[in-house]
Amino acid sequence: MNLKYYPYPVASNMLYTNPVIRFALSKILRSIPKRKGQADTQTIRQIRKTLFKDKRSIQICPEGNSSYFGEQTPTDYTPTAKLIKKLKLDLVVGQFRGGYFAFPRWADYYRKKAPIFLHYKRLVKGEDLDLYKVEELALLLEKAIAFNDYKWNEKAQITYQQKNKAEGSENFLYACPKCHAIQTITSKGDDIYCDHCGKIASIDEHHMYVSDYIKDMIEWGRKQKEWLRPHAHEVFKTSGKFYELLLDKQRRILLDKHATIRINDKILDVENKHETYHLDIEKMSGIALTEKNKISFDFEDKTYLMKINHAMLFFDLIGIKKESNNE
Repeated sequence: MNLKYYPYPVASNMLYTNPVIRFALSKILRSIPKRKGQADTQTIRQIRKTLFKDKRSIQICPEGNSSYFGEQTPTDYTPTAKLIKKLKLDLVVGQFRGGYFAFPRWADYYRKKAPIFLHYKRLVKGEDLDLYKVEELALLLEKAIAFNDYKWNEKAQITYQQKNKAEGSENFLYACPKCHAIQTITSKGDDIYCDHCGKIASIDEHHMYVSDYIKDMIEWGRKQKEWLRPHAHEVFKTSGKFYELLLDKQRRILLDKHATIRINDKILDVENKHETYHLDIEKMSGIALTEKNKISFDFEDKTYLMKINHAMLFFDLIGIKKESNNE
């Protein structure tokens, strides 16, 4: 919105099932709905209309996610590169620096006075796109979008004086870097604890980690999935809300606001007072972690969403289960 003529964002159609967000994305500004992680010909048509008929630019987020832990999300940039080559328009990259520290995805707060720097760069002129193969353009995109807020702030030395900088980190951190126990992480103030080991890390005024066991949240996020694998056969349990999404009608139906959700072997069980859903993980598709704590997926001919505690743990565990099915 700091641009005179803002680009229309391509946004996940999951967001449009929330009435407040749908109002913002359709009435306050214009946007283009897109099914996260899946090809969508209708979205392509809307993109072309916006560019060539309405004469407005578009904003694409190839990662499909804001940062989990302080760096870019691993992504296949090939589909985006193919689209860019077909459109033959200037490719501009906008990169946030400091955005992760100002509003960590796992946190329950927003730091009002935290500085965020947004850098725009024209990466390729439209008339030069034919000089690049799809693979070359995808690699160029990957390098241009890559960032690491920890490395950035080692030089920038931006301070964050707000209190309770660690609170909410257990939403995405689930494995202890000292004992590797699962689902034992808690937070208070600027400190992170394990139920078994006590205090294991703190966050200082530069949002750097102070710990004898882990360098930063990026390393923590990478390693905890490996620490989870030996425990993948165990039963994990959480709670939250369970919805059915009617994407074509931009609606969500609340099936249970106090559901008990567990993964046992390769089955996702969702229990409420009236019935239990037994969902075979192998048959789940289109799995996405949206916002802070929402996991959406397709099962048979329906789309579901779980708003749960321990969302990252269940997201990674489902991924591990599906990997084992494909081996």
